[in-house]
Amino acid sequence: MFLRSTVHRAAKSVLFNTSCLPAPTLSIRVAGLVGSQSRRITGHRIMEEKRGLSQIDDPKGIVRRKLNCHFPWGWVVYRTSYSDEEAWQKMLNYLREDVMDFLKRYKRMDLLPFHERIIMDDKAKFEGATSHDIRDHFATWVVDTVTPKLITALSESEMKQLRDPYKEDPGPEWTMGAWYNFCLFIDDICLESMEHMINPVVKMLAKNFGARRPEDRNYAVYPGWEDGETEESDEDVGWMYTWVMESVSNYDKMMETHEWYDEYRRPPGIWYSLGESDFPGHWRKCTNVK
Repeated sequence: MFLRSTVHRAAKSVLFNTSCLPAPTLSIRVAGLVGSQSRRITGHRIMEEKRGLSQIDDPKGIVRRKLNCHFPWGWVVYRTSYSDEEAWQKMLNYLREDVMDFLKRYKRMDLLPFHERIIMDDKAKFEGATSHDIRDHFATWVVDTVTPKLITALSESEMKQLRDPYKEDPGPEWTMGAWYNFCLFIDDICLESMEHMINPVVKMLAKNFGARRPEDRNYAVYPGWEDGETEESDEDVGWMYTWVMESVSNYDKMMETHEWYDEYRRPPGIWYSLGESDFPGHWRKCTNVK
């Protein structure tokens, strides 16, 4: 289940040749994030912005060589809040706009015909669902979706790995891009963020990180965090907040699954944030102050 400890994450980073050391930082102003506030962005993050959309179309053919059919790109999106239909539709529109904006910005409109977004919108199944509930469903969806599309059928042991949401090592889906390893889910806080934040947020969930067996899900969340049992900022709970305006950029990064190690921020933390006053959900704390 890709354990939640800092030690495990560091070990995996070495295994997949990702740096365990912090990148150098510098201060820049990011227009449009939160007014004109100065943001701290790591050096490697700036380089990622400069590279454009370099992975979405699977340039090395790693994924395409394994499939016998069209290879789409785009997020699987789960809806877990049903209290505000107008806000939900507005969020979907934000996601659509992000696709068009990024493709135009990087002159990659050739990718548009291959874009496909799967909306998981079933109130009976998903209303109030936790990250663990979403991961359970997504893991099953991946198995059902990818298996019939493979050129070479998986062996019995590979199928067992693919079906095991608690496996300790990467399964056959690890190298098959963002489509089969990550999804988005949108809850009350995400919908509220459209009103309380200049740029709204969604939650990105990793299929192979933070998985807990049903009997291990009744845990007390450590104070100050939205998920997880310890005080460690590196505890990997398997999901994080991301800006809607970065949904395409994040998809491009997550085509290489190991990028999760560098991108992860334990919630309510989020990239570009100066502090708790910028965190998603900060308005809920303000309303509770007497």
